[in-house]
Amino acid sequence: MKKIAIISLACTAALMTLASCDQSLLDIPQKGVVAYESFYKTDEDAESALVSAYANVVKMYGKLTSNTPSYNIFFNAAGDELYWGGSKKEDHIAALEINEFRSTFESTNGHLAAMYNTFYEIIYKSSLVIDNFYGEDGSLCDSPVKKRCVAEARVLRAWAHMQLACFYGTPPLVTHVLDGNAKPTNSDKEELWKFIIDELKTAAEDLPARGGKNDKDGAVKITQGAAYAFLGKAQVLHGDYADAKVSLKKVIDSGNYDLVPGERIGELFHMAGDGCEEKIFEVNAVDAEKYGKNGRWDFQANQSLFFRQMSKFPSFTLQSVGWGNNMAPTEKFVKAMLDNEKGSYRQKAWIISYEDLLQLPYPMKESTEKVVLPGAVDGETTKITYKADADMTPEEKLMDPRRGLDITAKDLYANCGWFFIKLVPWQSDLNDNATRQTGENKIVMRYAEVLLLYAEACAQTGDNDGLEALNKVARRAGAPTYSSLTMDNVKKEKWFEMAWEGCRFVDLVRWGDAAKELAFRSKTKTPYLRDDFYRNYDKSGNVIIPTEITDEMGMTYFTIAKERADVKCDGKETSGRPHKAIIMWEDDGWGAKGGGFQTGKHELYPFPFDVVNNNPYDEAAGTGVKQNPGW
Repeated sequence: MKKIAIISLACTAALMTLASCDQSLLDIPQKGVVAYESFYKTDEDAESALVSAYANVVKMYGKLTSNTPSYNIFFNAAGDELYWGGSKKEDHIAALEINEFRSTFESTNGHLAAMYNTFYEIIYKSSLVIDNFYGEDGSLCDSPVKKRCVAEARVLRAWAHMQLACFYGTPPLVTHVLDGNAKPTNSDKEELWKFIIDELKTAAEDLPARGGKNDKDGAVKITQGAAYAFLGKAQVLHGDYADAKVSLKKVIDSGNYDLVPGERIGELFHMAGDGCEEKIFEVNAVDAEKYGKNGRWDFQANQSLFFRQMSKFPSFTLQSVGWGNNMAPTEKFVKAMLDNEKGSYRQKAWIISYEDLLQLPYPMKESTEKVVLPGAVDGETTKITYKADADMTPEEKLMDPRRGLDITAKDLYANCGWFFIKLVPWQSDLNDNATRQTGENKIVMRYAEVLLLYAEACAQTGDNDGLEALNKVARRAGAPTYSSLTMDNVKKEKWFEMAWEGCRFVDLVRWGDAAKELAFRSKTKTPYLRDDFYRNYDKSGNVIIPTEITDEMGMTYFTIAKERADVKCDGKETSGRPHKAIIMWEDDGWGAKGGGFQTGKHELYPFPFDVVNNNPYDEAAGTGVKQNPGW
């Protein structure tokens, strides 16, 4: 198999342009510019080149294509823990195509292309460090600083290859920086995984350990602990369970990491938890001009990413409204979590019901509102004064028209009455003098995942030592512990703990569970949420009272046993009853059009259209990228 290296397309275009010019015109000294051959020399140059590689990791967690962060779609949309909603079934189609495996899901999907290119940018920038400060035989690595920088770059490059291997199967293996004439071809799967594992092993030996559980700086850079964590993960993903136990045990036995207490589990994804004892590696967010006026994570301006169509937002989160999606937990995930641990620290930090959401503190003072009472003629309003939120009882909050869904135009698409709050931004995450941009770090690897990977490696090798690792995660969550170490228990605990952290889809595929667990995608009806606080009518104007049912999944909720289009609600006339979720299911038609998970195709993403089109596969020459099966 050929080992290929790349250079950016921008560099290639520039080189081609210069080649067509009169060389004498180019021999002009440029002030403030360091020539390529003069730059990669000193320790400071090594540090600077490494920072550039980290910057591409940071870039990945920002906006690559639109207001919707592509990394979130790439890692999470294909799993079974969330509905990727928008304003309707035709909104945010590129994300919905992946989420529901729609028949229109093709290699032209912009989010997949953006992520694929970004992974190779990370590989390119990392290779610049390695090639220029290590060389072919390590002779260029002549100082401790250069040695460390090379090791960190090796880990970043191996990590990017690992992600590509998980989602694309046989992506090109890039090991050096060459010119732009290279025609990368598919890697051999086994050789690719060997490269990833060997790189991580080599790097780990040259990296310093984190300086204890309180070393915040040690959480935002690649350390020895991070290298062994990624190594152990790569070995689990590849099925090298015995070796994985050794690698992961080094992280566990180091004493440099621990789980945060259950009371603090919600802090993990916010500035309050940045650099805490559980963080093994996280992307460092910096509120700096180079990242934009108010910081890195400007996609968080999209409060609708989490709470679409809400009249008001709870006090704990941002109060700024924007466009976006409604990413909500699936009924399947909600039912499983409630059955396992209703009321646990983890459940309350991860998901919340519509009714509980409305009973949280809200930033509302006493006010007089115009309300359309039940049976009002021609929408006549009555003025009613409502208390400040702080003075209201929970029961009064559920009778307050100032909060809850705005369904004056439409029901909330793809929501079963529950909301993800695990990653909802907090007010305390806001950058200074900002109303939308937040500065929390983004987790790439945390200690809970190490424990779960170790538990899996032990379960796969009949080693009961992993039971305590599994139960440590469950105990911290406030969930029931396990009496035995089985793969079923590992799968369940990892599903709950790592929800929406980029693990689930890859896990389902490698465990052979994807076809079963994703069968509901585009094969069942989509939930639409409306609120019993507002009156419903049939086409003849007769009032409809929702009824409570328990469905085939075991979930109990209010619904109306009619076609959604036949039930009218203007979102203005109140019913006289408190806020309560009404779930109505509707077939959006994608199943009939050939949608849904297809075995033999959807286990891997398609290579981006432009990648294959611009570098077509030539088997005889051993060049070009061959598209994945079924695409």
